[in-house]
Amino acid sequence: MPILSRYSIVCQVPDAEPYTICFYNGTDLSKVLGITQTNLPEGHYGWIQECGEVVVSVCGQTQAAYADFRPNAARRDLKKALSMGQEEQDMVPITRDALERLSQLPPLLMEDGPYCKLMREARDVFVDGHYYACVAMCGISLERFQRDKAARFRVGQKKLEEVRRRLQINQVLLPKTLGLCENMAKLRDKYAHGRGSNPKEDALKALVWMHSFIENETSLMRDYVIVNGTLSRIPATGIQT
Repeated sequence: MPILSRYSIVCQVPDAEPYTICFYNGTDLSKVLGITQTNLPEGHYGWIQECGEVVVSVCGQTQAAYADFRPNAARRDLKKALSMGQEEQDMVPITRDALERLSQLPPLLMEDGPYCKLMREARDVFVDGHYYACVAMCGISLERFQRDKAARFRVGQKKLEEVRRRLQINQVLLPKTLGLCENMAKLRDKYAHGRGSNPKEDALKALVWMHSFIENETSLMRDYVIVNGTLSRIPATGIQT
């Protein structure tokens, strides 16, 4: 295995012992363990960061991003936890319930910024088991994004339906993104008016929609593929719209 360099995205070697790592290639993040530590001499990787603000290498340049690969480790650790006795499970830093919720989330690598902070909070409250708060955060996040994108059209405090109409007319967002936004608004309103009856299931549904939104509009993986641990731009003809 070649020596890993700084800023490299690394993954678990298939069918190998845990933490047998290598450079990652592709677009599927489900096997990624983390990103190697920055600010180290070339040829050293130190520890691997699996969650938090990171610097990634994009075609030879660096870019601020946020990564959360804990769900991948959670799926692996959950198998181990299930084989433990109750006393051993009680000694695990994160509870089994939280580990199960974390394992349900997709791994994340996205552009850093204000929407990233909202996404992080929505994921965190879900892992902590606060389902109503998760639905609310997902709804707030997508409303914020829509209003920011529509600000140049002077929508002011117009209803969200009118905001989406302006975005659609001006082709600012993809049609599938607008559909996600509409579904999220309906779900958020349902809980805001006390009509929600399946908070756990609906919180996960809201997060799935939000992650689909991120994939459509602000995920680094929209336009890049990982080659030897470095993001490389996908040729224009290969980008899905």
